[in-house]
Amino acid sequence: MTADRPSALAASAERLSAGALLAAGVAPNEANLRHEIELLLRGECAALGIPYAPFNLERALRGDARTIAFADVVHGGVIIEYEPPRSFGGGRKRANIAHAKDQAEDYAARMAHEEGRPIGDYVLVVFDGAHIAFGAVDGPDGGRPSAGDRAARWERLLPFDAAGARRLLTELEGRGRPLVHPALLRCLVGPESAVGEKLIPALFTAVAAATAAGRGQSGTALLFAEWRRLFGQAVGIPTDRLRAFLLRQSDAHGVPYGTDVPCYLFALHTHIALVAKLVAALALPHPSEDIRDAGVPLIERIRTLESGTLFADAGIVNMLGGDFFSWPAEDAAWPAIETPLAALLDQLGHMSFDMTHRDPGSVRDLFKGIYEQFVPRELRHALGEVYTPDWLAAHTLDRLDWRPEDDLLDPTCGTGTFLLEALRRRLIAAGTAGARPTAAQLLAGLAGMDLNPLAVLSTKASMVVILAQRLDPADPVRLPVFLSDAINTATVDADGDFVHRLQTEADVRVFRVPEALVRSGAVHAFFDRMRLLIVSGCSGPEVMAGLAPVLADLEPARIAAVAATVAELLELYARSGGQGRHWEGLWCPILADRFAAGAIGRVSHIAGNPPWVKWSHLPPAYAAFVKPLCQTINVFSQDRYVGGIEADISTIITFIAIRTWLADGGRLGFVITATLFSNESSQGFRRFANPDGTPMAAVLAVEDFKELRPFEGVSNHPALLLLEQGRATRYPVPYRLWLPPVATDPAPVFTDGRSFRAAARFVDLVAEPVAGTDAGPWLKGTPADHALWQSLFDAGAPSAYVARKGVTTDRNGIYFLRLGVRRANGLVPVANDPDGAGRTAGIARLSMDIEADHLFPLLRGRGLSAFRVVPDPDYRILVAQRGMHGDPALMTQTPRTLRFLSRFREELEKRASYRRFQKGKPFWSTWSTGPYSFSPFKVLWKEMSGGRFCAAYVGSIDDPVLGPRVAVPDHKLYMVALETEEEARYLTGFLNAPTVAGAVGAYAAALSLGTSVIEYLRIPRFDPADDHHRRIAALAGAITDRQGTAPPAAPGPRPRRARRGAPAGSHGGEAIRETGAAG
Repeated sequence: MTADRPSALAASAERLSAGALLAAGVAPNEANLRHEIELLLRGECAALGIPYAPFNLERALRGDARTIAFADVVHGGVIIEYEPPRSFGGGRKRANIAHAKDQAEDYAARMAHEEGRPIGDYVLVVFDGAHIAFGAVDGPDGGRPSAGDRAARWERLLPFDAAGARRLLTELEGRGRPLVHPALLRCLVGPESAVGEKLIPALFTAVAAATAAGRGQSGTALLFAEWRRLFGQAVGIPTDRLRAFLLRQSDAHGVPYGTDVPCYLFALHTHIALVAKLVAALALPHPSEDIRDAGVPLIERIRTLESGTLFADAGIVNMLGGDFFSWPAEDAAWPAIETPLAALLDQLGHMSFDMTHRDPGSVRDLFKGIYEQFVPRELRHALGEVYTPDWLAAHTLDRLDWRPEDDLLDPTCGTGTFLLEALRRRLIAAGTAGARPTAAQLLAGLAGMDLNPLAVLSTKASMVVILAQRLDPADPVRLPVFLSDAINTATVDADGDFVHRLQTEADVRVFRVPEALVRSGAVHAFFDRMRLLIVSGCSGPEVMAGLAPVLADLEPARIAAVAATVAELLELYARSGGQGRHWEGLWCPILADRFAAGAIGRVSHIAGNPPWVKWSHLPPAYAAFVKPLCQTINVFSQDRYVGGIEADISTIITFIAIRTWLADGGRLGFVITATLFSNESSQGFRRFANPDGTPMAAVLAVEDFKELRPFEGVSNHPALLLLEQGRATRYPVPYRLWLPPVATDPAPVFTDGRSFRAAARFVDLVAEPVAGTDAGPWLKGTPADHALWQSLFDAGAPSAYVARKGVTTDRNGIYFLRLGVRRANGLVPVANDPDGAGRTAGIARLSMDIEADHLFPLLRGRGLSAFRVVPDPDYRILVAQRGMHGDPALMTQTPRTLRFLSRFREELEKRASYRRFQKGKPFWSTWSTGPYSFSPFKVLWKEMSGGRFCAAYVGSIDDPVLGPRVAVPDHKLYMVALETEEEARYLTGFLNAPTVAGAVGAYAAALSLGTSVIEYLRIPRFDPADDHHRRIAALAGAITDRQGTAPPAAPGPRPRRARRGAPAGSHGGEAIRETGAAG
């Protein structure tokens, strides 16, 4: 403290006390009083150089209970509960004081839960402007103590004078710096904060200018191009929600982000990356340079940050490898970026990054919250980035029986939730044992990788903040998180080299590094040395000479492999147009990470939440790049082909993780979509077998979280899959359904795995494949259910019936037609409806009269319920064929129909189904069409049931325009074609029986029922001589007659007519029970 510090503090205290008393005398209410005193505090803190944290005013707090409270003012570890002016001195002073103290104590408990700071670290203040009291709370750390668990210690209430003001300022100086936490980071640097409103537009404008046509190849443009290639599958996705988000952000920032979505997202990621790097640097306890030193130009401080020397000097080998976001200080727009970036650094400078003040049990993913807040949900979901809540990660490790001494790999780690949960447990175990392990010891055996460079950087930053006090420059550590693709990993070839094929913006490159060098742990230092030599302008021989000390013990063939890698990098550098700072600063560290990831050995445990992205949603270039690998791992179904499959990419990652990294007897726990256990395209996945058919891993259990909705803002079907490497699955396997706690909302919040298991309910079932299949969809039910289902299912036996898909037009906007009143000459006025019936843009509207021969009532999924099917009231379907392909002979009698379709020939020939299945056939051909489409009777069910499975049958329809005619289903319906109504009734009754419908629902994914309904069930063929069959048919017919089948609407205001006079509003619920009794 300087000599004049006491006098400065005394003067500030006098001014603060006088000002507060004046405010208490004139303020009409609590809000005004708080506002005036906080203004006084801001001024005096500035005068004394005390951090002031205005972003904590009225901060929302969420405790263990799901209630939300608002603390009046939270200044780091100082909680001020304001009360109305002079309310501690009136007639109700005791009640007012007691209320204020109780509020402050509760806020402290909630803050301890949110921040992880021990509750005893908080100073409590109750203040009415004229009186003040200070207090503290004793209680268990690491959570929110209940009122009974905590004991408050309050000093006497005193008049607020200079002594009280001095005490308040002293507490703010000692404890007023807020502890870094995701909620504070969001508030400090969020898109709608004062910093975000200035910095993000500046970054966006810079990127847009750097990538504009004719600007040349700047370093910013090069980094942007490579980043965009990595994320090409999602940037610019044209969803309504993304447009709304961009519109909101554009309005807030005054910049039209919607004009270039990729540039906006790159600016957004750069902004978050700057926060992550600055937070990590500020957390270093003894940095080699102070990035807050205003005496050094900001551009030099940022260059120092981006160089990585701060972290290297602190004992971190690989903090900033493969950094796509290091461009701002080298961009021409730096003058516009400098001011808002300085404001960001100033805001972060008010925070404390000392984790010694935090309970080890509260260690969490520091940047997950800010990433979720910043990056639009639509983009995160398109990338498959559904971030795992902390409690689910903790529960996963619990179910894997993971212990702090075990290994753990997360091959798609995102922002590090599972790894940081493991690190948290190691810190707790060390504290319990009274040990103080080094950073290297805490990280030993942990490893993660991800393709998202921002996620990798965020994970590293979280680790730095957590481990900063344990770093030792004399014993540097490599953070075990790598920018790498779990699918395309570096592998060892027969010559003893690690080989990696890498996609760049230019082409695919092959790099080789000797296995001994990669496994030595020096691969990052090796590539960093190579980078420095290349960007210094060295030739190939000169680079090799500079690397010679490292290569001295290698045989000539291995040295030649390194020379080939150097040649590849030199060529890339030459193509960069002299942008060496960016270009080689990118690829050398990326290669180091790729090879380091490839060298991860076998581990005892793997856990994670791999991306939920369907193969068809991958960028075509990337899908083609990894296709050969994926075809060799036995994950796809036999009847699906790479490129046309709908397998989820998480299945591929699961197989690769087991085969590449999981030790014999090791365990894997992945959060994946539960539809993988039901849909047809995942049959290969459910075998859990090696390509030679030998068992790869056994399913230990599955836990279903659909009803809990653990992912914020997402209604999906998550499940936890638990596997053990090296043995075969024994069915049935345990299948647990988790349910929300009683009397709570459907998306409760849990603090950890233990609190989740204590609060949530569950139902234990078992699961096994449909009988007769080796890896068919799983039936999930009780043991009694499975005993019954054994008599219902037999997929291995020939089916008595054949299921078919409805007509696939691929252009409903052409084939679904609105009809007018039939002309006297027999022609029918028709008009297609591209907007109402179709999704393909650019289809013309056409109205003309055509023949009625190929027009049929249209059946769609929305019109089907149990025992009732209603033709579409607005459209009929045009089907100009009676077999598998269009028949030119039919068109000889219907030239106007041919003319109508010919208008759309070019569009029809572009259809995917036509190009794949019917190329060379008449252009109007529709797929999944045949004689069965026109059968007299059809038993139908929905492809997407949306709930309980049900069926109905249909015969001819008395169409008000077309007259009596068979109805034709579209591709969202499946059917069995039959010749007699009695057999149609029988099959409908059989399928709607509660036992049968429930059994189908036990395996069927909500999005795909398909032909398996008929192929899996053991359905006896209808026998008219069998009394039971006739009874089922009679009951189903009676129910259908009660339900009725409404015809399509006639043109104009003509009322609908219901077949067989079905009463309005009737339904088949009780009828289903009748049929079940009959069965």
